[in-house]
Amino acid sequence: MRKIVLCAAALPALILACPGANGAPADSSMPQLTLPNTPLAEAAAVADTMPTFTASVTGASNYIFRGVSQTENDPAIFGSARATLSGFYAGAGMENVDFHNSIAAEYDLSAGWTPKVEGFDLDLGIVRYGYVDEPAHVHIDTTEIKAIVTHEFGPATLGAAVFYTPNYFGTGHDGEYFEGRAAYAITEKLTASGALGRQLITTGASYTTWNAGLGFAITKNFGVDVHYYDTEDQSHLGKLHGSHVVGAIKASF
Repeated sequence: MRKIVLCAAALPALILACPGANGAPADSSMPQLTLPNTPLAEAAAVADTMPTFTASVTGASNYIFRGVSQTENDPAIFGSARATLSGFYAGAGMENVDFHNSIAAEYDLSAGWTPKVEGFDLDLGIVRYGYVDEPAHVHIDTTEIKAIVTHEFGPATLGAAVFYTPNYFGTGHDGEYFEGRAAYAITEKLTASGALGRQLITTGASYTTWNAGLGFAITKNFGVDVHYYDTEDQSHLGKLHGSHVVGAIKASF
């Protein structure tokens, strides 16, 4: 990713306590159903200790990361997979990039914990952005820690996120990214969403970025999305920053 690297940078997603019968909270004073030691009960117990796997493939007209194109405004293909177990997750993804050097692909590794606290959904984790075939003089692999909180208000969801790295894409300086997010379910299948973010870079060149758009779930596992992205003036980035309209198609498994 170009991630605004000074020396050399789409589809967002929102990530159960087990209630008692009829959705009521489990109550130790009420009779509790205990499955007998049968093959069905043993299968249920095994399922509770087995991870759940999900994967997705996305095709987009551009790869925008925090307001900046990572593909010289060309199309991108994203592939990702995730395993979850007892509120913890680990994931990996890969996508094409274009930095006008030997780097042609980026891989992303992530891990974290997604507890629910007083109705708030948290995502506390770490993300690693790595690059395949970096030139000898380029070292932009970056690791960020993150904290994300979201809360549902009927059909609306509000959230906030912060990311931090002590070495911002090879600069050797701190980088922090703060973002506010919002989504609104217009219908069961149509959702409007947007975000406002601020990228802070110790070396300077900090900037603000924002986006807004619509997503439509064609089926449970197939959807389309169109978003408008923009940033405040970053003239040193040329056509990579500024306004972009990006369309995407995503298949989930």
